[in-house]
Amino acid sequence: MAEEFSGRLRDRIYVERIASVRDALGSAGEEVEQVGEFWAAGEAMGTGPESQGESRSAMPRWRFTLRQTNQILPGDQLIWKGRTMEIQSVSVDLRLIPKTIILAKEMR
Repeated sequence: MAEEFSGRLRDRIYVERIASVRDALGSAGEEVEQVGEFWAAGEAMGTGPESQGESRSAMPRWRFTLRQTNQILPGDQLIWKGRTMEIQSVSVDLRLIPKTIILAKEMR
């Protein structure tokens, strides 16, 4: 069973987190921290609700399944095949093979 799951994880994804930092003078700034690299299975989820799907500005949504991890949080950025996405939700499925399911929306 585990071999079947591992064989589906063919896409390499990178997860980053934007952190607020202060410089020596106390000015606010942003810094990108790499959360990690993961093997995942990605699949298209469409463009969201019908009202948004018909809009020209609707951005595609994606679902990624990977081995169970607690490192990823909603709001993190996901980079996959040159696309940058915002992670909207993270859930854990602990049946048979523990896995994490990520729902992400492409960013402009």
